[in-house]
Amino acid sequence: VGNCGYLNLHNTTGMGGISGQMFQGEYANTMDAKGRVSIPAAFRETLRQRYDSDCVVITRDYDGCIRVYPPREWERIVLSEVRNKPIDDEWVRAFERFVISPATTCQPDKQGRILISQVLREHAKLDKKVIFAGGANHFEIWDAALREAKLTDDLNILKKGRRSA
Repeated sequence: VGNCGYLNLHNTTGMGGISGQMFQGEYANTMDAKGRVSIPAAFRETLRQRYDSDCVVITRDYDGCIRVYPPREWERIVLSEVRNKPIDDEWVRAFERFVISPATTCQPDKQGRILISQVLREHAKLDKKVIFAGGANHFEIWDAALREAKLTDDLNILKKGRRSA
């Protein structure tokens, strides 16, 4: 199986073998007319060092961006949501249609670029200027203007404080 294979999904050293390394930072980038955009070098390095692959799975996110996972995290976080759940469960079917159906596995080219499908570009309203935003075990791709609006909303949520569960 190539670099995008799912053979090395269960690394016995934990979260990929390198403690503490995650997708951190925000990076501005430009997407070309074909929908290709370069993954930031720091994120590509995390993919290689923590996950032994530069392959990613990209899909829709509830917040209007594109969420990007290493294949192991896709299996652990996303697919686990529907695995062994009843097929007639309304939530499971909605999740499959919204998150799993549009997902694409991407192998970056020699310039570190991935091709974002038209469906995902339309969902995230991506044009030319995009922002890559890191998370612990994933990263997001945003339209630059939408990212700023979301950060304003997020700040208001944070100022309200954490709600008790």
